[in-house]
Amino acid sequence: MTTTEEKLLVSKVRTVALPTLFSLRSPRDGGGGGQAQDGVAIADYGQGQVSGVMYSVPAYSELTVDIDFYLLCMTPQDVLNLNSLIRGMLDASQYSHYDELSQMSISGGLSLFPFFSLGASASYSDTKHTMSGFGLSEDNQKTIIQAMAKTSQNTNHFGFHGPIYNRDHDFSVSGNAFGIVMDATIQQSDGSVQKRRLLAPNLHLQSDDGATTLPMIGKLY
Repeated sequence: MTTTEEKLLVSKVRTVALPTLFSLRSPRDGGGGGQAQDGVAIADYGQGQVSGVMYSVPAYSELTVDIDFYLLCMTPQDVLNLNSLIRGMLDASQYSHYDELSQMSISGGLSLFPFFSLGASASYSDTKHTMSGFGLSEDNQKTIIQAMAKTSQNTNHFGFHGPIYNRDHDFSVSGNAFGIVMDATIQQSDGSVQKRRLLAPNLHLQSDDGATTLPMIGKLY
């Protein structure tokens, strides 16, 4: 199949599911007692497969693709705003530490994702401990949690255009597109509990056997 044909095929994909590949343990209440307090727990964290989006990239080459799909989750702008909010509250000594998180493979290119749980589920007490470790005050933490609660979770559009590189392998790589997905449970002192799904901006191609990962150069937002 030529690159042009591939692009035409993919451009027809309008609605796809992006479930997390694995469900981790439910968030614990952290032993906070009977009274509800402001907090955020990470219920699920992992790779999400863009269903119906599969490519085959020949050896020593690249393939430019277009993906257009919709997903029930927080808007890209809300995710970026939340990332900026957290960074803006940090002391200068923590900037580099926070920014380094975006380089982790589990980050999807955004510090916000590993900041909360380093790629695993996390209880309310776990995330509180992390935020305190970054020097965030109780007021700072409450502001972050309230900002997450105010975000919307609707069916939002995501678009990707860019190359998939297979320049270093002497074999063709076939597989699906994946993103990093984080499901958060937000609890507030008024007793309300809300769930939010976040999708990181970077995608990657993973071979069918899971042995090879190729970078997809571009961002969903």
